[in-house]
Amino acid sequence: MNTNKICFITCVNDERVYRESVFYINHLDIPAGFEVQMIQSKNASSMTQGYNSAMNSSDAKYKVYFHQDVFIINKNFIHDVIRVFKSNRNIGMMGVAGSKDMPASGIWWESRSLYGAVYGSQTDRMELLQFEDVHEDYFPVQCVDGLILITQYDVPWREDLFTGWHFYDISQSMEFSRVGYKVAIPRQEQPWCIHDCGIVNVSNGYDHYRRIFLDEYSKDLFPLVSILIPAYNQPVFLEAALKSALNQEYRNCEIIICDDSTTDDVRCLISRYQEDYTCIKYYNNGGPLGGKGALNVQKCFDICHGQYISFLFHDDIYMPNKINTMLRYLLDESNIKMVTSYRRLIDDHGRYLPDLTITQPLVSENTKISGYSMGNFILKNIANVIGELTTVMFRKSDICGYLTNYYGYNLRCLGDVALWLKLIREGDLVYIREPLSCFRIHDQQNTYNTEIQLMAAIDWYRLIEISYQNNIFIQNKDDYCSALKKWMTMHKVIIEAMAFKCEKELYREFIECYQTAQMYAE
Repeated sequence: MNTNKICFITCVNDERVYRESVFYINHLDIPAGFEVQMIQSKNASSMTQGYNSAMNSSDAKYKVYFHQDVFIINKNFIHDVIRVFKSNRNIGMMGVAGSKDMPASGIWWESRSLYGAVYGSQTDRMELLQFEDVHEDYFPVQCVDGLILITQYDVPWREDLFTGWHFYDISQSMEFSRVGYKVAIPRQEQPWCIHDCGIVNVSNGYDHYRRIFLDEYSKDLFPLVSILIPAYNQPVFLEAALKSALNQEYRNCEIIICDDSTTDDVRCLISRYQEDYTCIKYYNNGGPLGGKGALNVQKCFDICHGQYISFLFHDDIYMPNKINTMLRYLLDESNIKMVTSYRRLIDDHGRYLPDLTITQPLVSENTKISGYSMGNFILKNIANVIGELTTVMFRKSDICGYLTNYYGYNLRCLGDVALWLKLIREGDLVYIREPLSCFRIHDQQNTYNTEIQLMAAIDWYRLIEISYQNNIFIQNKDDYCSALKKWMTMHKVIIEAMAFKCEKELYREFIECYQTAQMYAE
């Protein structure tokens, strides 16, 4: 390896443009004792193949891989490159533009933390692309753009995966990280390069290679998300739910399925999918654990390993971008304790249904909402406007213990509402206007069970009462009375309608709640 040699490597299919780039290289100031080599790779089958071939044919320690339409205008380019590399031998590769972190989409320029600068013509007009400044000699990033890539070590390019002209650069950033080297952007007093590329063509396999990149590197880049499916019979609905989880754009997910079923149908269905998907983890409970499914929900939560949680009830479905979209907000701000969205209603056959009053969009655009104001609204209006468990995403670390326990009271029906209130008492939430999940309405749901309806009424009363007693969300008597009056109005019909249709003790408990509410609401 020649430590006093720098090699400029280009894949060339336009000699005229390449000659112009060589003109700029020939006018660079060369450090004393240094040798400059130039290799053009013609007729390369892919960028990675061309770069590997050139890399293996040069003994230069320092190599510069650049597009044929990149013109290096910093005359001290070689001096600056060598100085940064010698200042930190752990820097393996540099570029002039890149991102501190990789968005879950795999598209680096969608990051909110972009660094570097270059004169570019992506809009067919030359302009300065200026991102965050680098104030020290260099700034470590997760990836750099392939317009120019500068290395001091040889790491093979992944021509086994990237057989075209996209994502070779982001892949190489990851390959350097995998072998323990840093990727960085140097400080540029003025941009070092002009990239005269014109409008970028992303129609020649860009999305295909994006998906390959995400399949290969997601576990290196992104936190684990647990998709929790508490299953109970109905394998037809479950299969649609499972497919929607498997089709998520976000790649680093584990799918936990805990099966409360009374038949073997769910196990047989899941076993077929496990042959092809190692991310599916199935647990058979040997029958219902109890609590009308609540214990099965808790088991899913207890045994999962993800930092982020997204439930998926077996009869609901996700939109492909649900995890991707929601996770971004949780990663950006620690005070965001949950992310929810507008959800569509579907019937047994997956056909869209009209919105109910409770499922209509809360806002007209993506909005951050105060946790206190949302909790107050939910309790005063007796309305779960946040949505069912399928709708929301949150951090596992923000919840300890039993999901459905609210200040010592174990809810029997409204476990989702209790969970939302526990989360937003510690912070805020984001509501996404785009529909990211579908809630299925069908006649086999527990919602239509009279005892469930009675339990829900009692749970709502307890949530109001406990919140007021603990000065959470309902912090004055006027709000307390207002919530009780709303609760009484909504549930007055239960007094006569269910008197002889449900378990007597349950009905007696409801009547006690109603009478207490009457006393305080007057």
